[in-house]
Amino acid sequence: MGKKPPVRVALDLETTGLQAEHDAILEVAAIKFQGATVLDTLETLVAPGRPVPYRVQRLTGITPQQLTGVPQFESIAQKLQQFIGDLPIVGHSIPFDVGFLRRRGLVRNNALIDTFELATVLLPSLPSYNLGQVAAALGIMVAPERHRAMVDTELAMQVFLALHQRLQAVDLALLKDLANLDAPHNWPLLAFFRQELRFRQEKEGLRGVPIRGSLGDRFAAQLGMDPRVLSFAIAHESDAQVNAVQTPQVETTPPALNILEQMKNIIEVIPEQANQAAPLGYRTARKAVLEALMQRTTLLMEVTLGGSDYTPALLPALEWLTDEPFEKQPGTSPRRLLIACSNQQSARRLIETVLPRLQASLKSQLPVAYLAEHGGYLCTHRWFGAALRRTSGELTAEQARGLAKQGIWAQQTLTGERSELTMLPQEITAWERISSGVERIPSADGRIASAYDRCVYRRKGYCFVSRAEERVKTAKIVVTTHAGLLDDLTHSHSLLAAIDRRLILDADLLEEEMSRWSSAELEQTHLLGLLNTIGTELPDGRYQGLLALGAPALRENGPGGLSTTPTVSKSEVDTRMRTWFQTLHHASDAVTNLFSCYGQLLEEFLQHGSGSNNGGRDKGRNSYGGRSNDRTDQPLRLTGETRNLGTWTDVERAWQQTAQRLQHVIDLVHEAERVLLTTQRSHHRLDVGSGEEDSVASELAAIAWKLLEQKRLGQQAMALAESDMVYWLRMPPAPPPFVQQTVQQRLVVPPVPLTTPSGEHSHP
Repeated sequence: MGKKPPVRVALDLETTGLQAEHDAILEVAAIKFQGATVLDTLETLVAPGRPVPYRVQRLTGITPQQLTGVPQFESIAQKLQQFIGDLPIVGHSIPFDVGFLRRRGLVRNNALIDTFELATVLLPSLPSYNLGQVAAALGIMVAPERHRAMVDTELAMQVFLALHQRLQAVDLALLKDLANLDAPHNWPLLAFFRQELRFRQEKEGLRGVPIRGSLGDRFAAQLGMDPRVLSFAIAHESDAQVNAVQTPQVETTPPALNILEQMKNIIEVIPEQANQAAPLGYRTARKAVLEALMQRTTLLMEVTLGGSDYTPALLPALEWLTDEPFEKQPGTSPRRLLIACSNQQSARRLIETVLPRLQASLKSQLPVAYLAEHGGYLCTHRWFGAALRRTSGELTAEQARGLAKQGIWAQQTLTGERSELTMLPQEITAWERISSGVERIPSADGRIASAYDRCVYRRKGYCFVSRAEERVKTAKIVVTTHAGLLDDLTHSHSLLAAIDRRLILDADLLEEEMSRWSSAELEQTHLLGLLNTIGTELPDGRYQGLLALGAPALRENGPGGLSTTPTVSKSEVDTRMRTWFQTLHHASDAVTNLFSCYGQLLEEFLQHGSGSNNGGRDKGRNSYGGRSNDRTDQPLRLTGETRNLGTWTDVERAWQQTAQRLQHVIDLVHEAERVLLTTQRSHHRLDVGSGEEDSVASELAAIAWKLLEQKRLGQQAMALAESDMVYWLRMPPAPPPFVQQTVQQRLVVPPVPLTTPSGEHSHP
């Protein structure tokens, strides 16, 4: 007889507002359950002791008349506490409800299971995570009386049971990764994942037995990669399925030309160099598109159908592709078409809906492939490398949730595309730990290939970047975004440069994207984050970061491999490594001093700039290029005149010291990278060379490259020379008042293309 599931309590409150300190409880509902069996229920309205806001009445349906004669919360508090006891509490965004109860002295130590958190992890591609949307995605019927406490409690219980069933199907090795995330202990899912891991291990007789063990390590060494990759969906996909994104079968529509005849007189085609307006109608549009494709000429086409319907441009382009002659003339390449959309959502709609419909109307099945933006794919090498290990301090709850979500998704995705994931804003930093975009950075040792070239995951078919590139090479239609197009065309390994027929949708947004794409920032928090990720000494004298992680391989006569602990002691590093940590400390101090000097420069500008007079020219501006007002967030444009500010000398001196110390860090990172790669190749024992040192070496190479880019950016801005870029010194946006965080000096130097809003005139 199997072990019974634990007893839990599902809970929901209705309240007069969102502030536990100021608002009151209107209704309480709780269900005690064990598995799918309901053991007991509790439901009651509560007198709020204040008027109920009309918006709350509209939302919940609870009226003042219904609250006549109902008990005060104090009279039901003991009963509610006894009902819940010390059982785990389940609910959707349950910290909100429990916050009201803890404010009143109840359930102070109960474990929480948040179905919102659980849904964001187990349903990684869901567009919305409110309770109704999650229930609908799980096939659970949503009652019309939503936002009453018992209805929502029952729904939360059903959602939990469905999500728990999904969690039980998760690979045991992945569940162990989730349970061992370096997350804060107050993250609601951490204790739940650990309890589930213990239950699964006991059920399968694996309690106390390592998931991999020495045999697994030997297997990993023989594979040259982590065996957990075999649980990825791509490990089970046949080669035939990945040659290209095949066109889904859809119902055939009536002949396209007959349908599009109805569009005549609402489509305007404007040849770029035409002397007079072109005739109206689809046939004219079709002729213009076909001529532009055949003759390789530029065509500007305005489609005014609305609803992002680009059929008048897309359909003739597909006709041109399908009419390719069987016998090609010597020196001609096969016909291919590149389509660039303004964003990922438009590209996804084009691939999944629009192109299949249009291809069905032409009875064609041209292979289509999508190319994501820089950093738009999951990097398998990084995921099984340093992504889940501590490198720059404990994860935040949001980062932990993001990594857990990505772990579940990694076992489901066949493309590894970032666009498949729903990432909340606070989870983006988790994606940055595992994303592509750094794999082709050259090694510090020119004799050693880049991480991409030496990656065993790529050679064995588990690299999403490589698989995407192969699909693009064989596709007749390649879809990307404006940013993806710019990323690729400026890359030395461009895949799209050879496709000379390009259809740019929403071309009016391309200039805006180019401005955003070509901008960069030199920012204090980012620089310090990079330095801390390399390595830092903690207040207790221990070390953390990539250098600490690689200490067993980096120190002289070390055993190789990576550290098994999040931090290392001084006895685990040698003299050379201690010197490296001191160099990093000096660089961090230099960065902090630099931005302090930037702050003084900006303060001087704000104090003296508004009083300047430039003879009436550029009215409303001061002599330093900013607008004359008293705003504390006013930016300073860095020009030759900036040297007239008294604090500029201090800024120059601080930058010179910072640039020198950043270069010292870059040099030590390159040295550490070479040591790691040399150490990996010098060990031949089966339990060491599983690619762990290589993963840390790759991360170090990526950070060295980012530091070098930041250093170059700072040098260009500090030169105050005329160029085609504009540099501004500004304070970052202030956080919302309710966000509590450490205040620190943060300024940015963002260069943008030399373009200004309409009506303004700038001079380099």
